[in-house]
Amino acid sequence: MLLGMRVCGPSTAVFRPSTLRCLSRAHRLPCRELTCSPRQTSRWNRQVSVTPRDSPRVLITGGLGQLGSGLAQILREQYGKENVILSDIKKPPAHVLSSGPFVYADVLDFKQLRELIVNHRITWLVHYSALLSAVGEANVALARKINISGLHNVLDLALENCLRIFVPSTIGAFGPSSPRDPAPDLCVQRPRTIYGVSKVHGELMGEYLHHKYGLDFRCLRYPGVISAHTHPGGGTTGIGSSALTQHTYLPR
Repeated sequence: MLLGMRVCGPSTAVFRPSTLRCLSRAHRLPCRELTCSPRQTSRWNRQVSVTPRDSPRVLITGGLGQLGSGLAQILREQYGKENVILSDIKKPPAHVLSSGPFVYADVLDFKQLRELIVNHRITWLVHYSALLSAVGEANVALARKINISGLHNVLDLALENCLRIFVPSTIGAFGPSSPRDPAPDLCVQRPRTIYGVSKVHGELMGEYLHHKYGLDFRCLRYPGVISAHTHPGGGTTGIGSSALTQHTYLPR
């Protein structure tokens, strides 16, 4: 089955939270004050020259997985080392600490995440925290907490603070009954793993919150990821990653 990739939501939609729509949410979320800067209303892909003062402030959750540190490196080259904050619940290796800001962040702790976003003036959030398919099937209750409750925490905070948020989905969002060769973007999905179920939930929640409240939400379905630079993260491609990293130097 080929990878289905899409930005969640109709392709004709302009994905940007307007100040008006952000402020209108205050009536629906009375316990939270909402603010938006003019810069946050521009499109992600708008071609403008970025100065350090205008750079986004990016938080990456689950940053010690297979994707976080690589993405942080790319974003730091573009927006500045201090403007991209990597986070996780694990102790980072020395090369991660020396490469840029790192903080502890548990996506299940709403208050701590809120303080982190406010204190570091975060404007973009990349949500990589998740239990992958193999690990998730071994502990469904924990996967449900992290992949669904954790997701709702970051979505609520993105609404509260008018953040731009990216949440990856997966080829695992498809199931045995999905059409193949190629699989359409919109089709029957019905995955058979808690990881796939949680990612379908994330796609639909993000799309709903965009249309309902103007959340600037992006989602892309990733294929299986094999990395030569990080250790396997518990997905179905972990065997391939392990075989690759046996012959590749990985900093520990």
